[in-house]
Amino acid sequence: MTSYEMTAEQRRIFVDTQQLHEAFVDAFAANRKYYGGMHWKKAKGREYLFRTRDRYGYGSSLGPRSPKTESIYTEFHKSKKRAVERLKHVKERLREQARFCKAARLGRVPRTVTAILRLLEQHQVLGQNLMIVGTNALYAYEARAGIFLRGGILATRDMDVLWDIRPRLRLFVEDEIDDMGFMGILKKADRSFEMLGERSFRAVNKVGYMVDLLKTAPASVLEKDRRQIGGASDLSAAEIKKMQWLLSAPKLRQVVIGDDGYPAAIIVPDPRAFAVHKIWLSKQPDRESIKKRRDRSQALATIKLVAQYMPDLAFKKKELRMFPKAVVQQTMQVFRDDLMPAGYEA
Repeated sequence: MTSYEMTAEQRRIFVDTQQLHEAFVDAFAANRKYYGGMHWKKAKGREYLFRTRDRYGYGSSLGPRSPKTESIYTEFHKSKKRAVERLKHVKERLREQARFCKAARLGRVPRTVTAILRLLEQHQVLGQNLMIVGTNALYAYEARAGIFLRGGILATRDMDVLWDIRPRLRLFVEDEIDDMGFMGILKKADRSFEMLGERSFRAVNKVGYMVDLLKTAPASVLEKDRRQIGGASDLSAAEIKKMQWLLSAPKLRQVVIGDDGYPAAIIVPDPRAFAVHKIWLSKQPDRESIKKRRDRSQALATIKLVAQYMPDLAFKKKELRMFPKAVVQQTMQVFRDDLMPAGYEA
């Protein structure tokens, strides 16, 4: 694995950016509480305080005008103003910080990816229902380790998003995203995203960047699971075997930085689980040879990061109990063969 560590200055800027992203997430959530509005509404000769919840004006009455509802009205608008001003201030700081990140060459992740990640987090589905698998997960692992991976190991023109259908999923309704589902989020990140064919699991934008929606295949061919997050115009998730291993693994949340200098949180499988799954993929007879070699390289790179930079993540069998024992044993043998120098083969 060819890599190099962040400098002290890069680490300082990276940590500052992480903290600023968390401040943005907190400010965004606080501002969302005031989405919609609050106003007085006349009905049958009386005024009622009405709280709207969306851009269509749906909401509920908080009661007739009285000292109590007038106090609620005043406090709501004061708090909303504070939340809006706070969010505006954090955004201004992010714009300034983005320049520092670009100057320090910290921007690693394609901006299309970080835009999608921010929207997934804002819609409260990142980690709850959706997580990132595949090559883009390596950005999380290198950021966690404080190093930069070199070479083509990170090169990819697609993003794999794994959907866990078990938790109930509910998207916010603004911008009609609820009906469009995952495709609505992609279009909000980049309006040029289009489905690659009817009922496809893949969307592609104008520069050819692809996003795939995946889910684990049912245990039986007779089982029929839901394959669309939204309505009929949404992506239809591809069913992939053995993805339940990654769904059952612990998750890692890490702030990463886009090539435009702006941060985003990414949630990926535990790096140990990622490595084991990649080794298993590399052993599948029906997988393309070039992909097998890439799987193996990514697995070895990940486990080296864990061994050298993540001492808190012990590589033990009990930490990989979501995998069959035979898969773990096979992986351990690969790691022993590839990571030990000559003379330790026996």
